[in-house]
Amino acid sequence: MSLCLRNVRVTVPTAVRKGDSAQLFCYYELEDKERLYSIKWYKGKREFYRYTPQENPSMKVFNLDVERTLSNQSHVVIKAHETNVSGKYSCEVSADAPSFHTMIVSGDMEVIGKRFHRKLLRLASSSR
Repeated sequence: MSLCLRNVRVTVPTAVRKGDSAQLFCYYELEDKERLYSIKWYKGKREFYRYTPQENPSMKVFNLDVERTLSNQSHVVIKAHETNVSGKYSCEVSADAPSFHTMIVSGDMEVIGKRFHRKLLRLASSSR
């Protein structure tokens, strides 16, 4: 049995400074005859972004500040306004009919405050 959806993986920044943008990438491969049904992003168990190419509009955003003009089917850009944006981020990829094969992968991101970020920079420069 061959899988129509394979090599699904994410790149989520380990840490992002409060107020900065974070780029979350979702990579996947579909067999030649397969089409993408949807990409869904979750923070924890709550969906915050959906890309469904057959729908109009193809992009839907819920609960988080997503930079729509910089987001698409392979990545999403969020604004890390507050440290409560820290958490587990998951990308769910679904192939279209007839298989509707679905895979989900995750990564963790922490939003750090500016004071903590300066302390990390001082520690990094003093260890050289």
